[in-house]
Amino acid sequence: MNAPAKPDPQPSGRPRRLPRLAATGVTVATLGALAAAAIQVGRFSTDPPAVDAPALPRSATLQVPAPPSAGPRPGQPAMGGPGWRVISANSVSGVLMVILETERLDDMTAIAREVVTPAAAQLLEALVYFHLPGASRASGRVQWTPDHGYIPLTFAE
Repeated sequence: MNAPAKPDPQPSGRPRRLPRLAATGVTVATLGALAAAAIQVGRFSTDPPAVDAPALPRSATLQVPAPPSAGPRPGQPAMGGPGWRVISANSVSGVLMVILETERLDDMTAIAREVVTPAAAQLLEALVYFHLPGASRASGRVQWTPDHGYIPLTFAE
């Protein structure tokens, strides 16, 4: 009654290889596309491009501040005047930062001009912070740049 099932006659080997070849081709194409994408992603860097810093004049550099008793020194920041005195001054890469003590907060721009003007030719920027005598926090600041001049800012208390 039940006769053993006879396998279907095998068609030629070509139709059976065709799906395998197609699957292999799709796999190879997919791997190639992934490899190309990985190469493109590898070309992108997370670091920003290098930017050259502005050229600084190298003919003269700022010297260590001298006390006001040393008198004026051409090309160097002023260290004191009527009603004000410099507490500290630092200069790095063409940026001058000065902390001074005064009660003349209404004259911040004039005082900053006295401090910065002698050294302005060597600077890219100057920041002059104003403290009341004995105060630990600054009461104001004047920023100077060659393009924008003197810009005063009074800090809220």
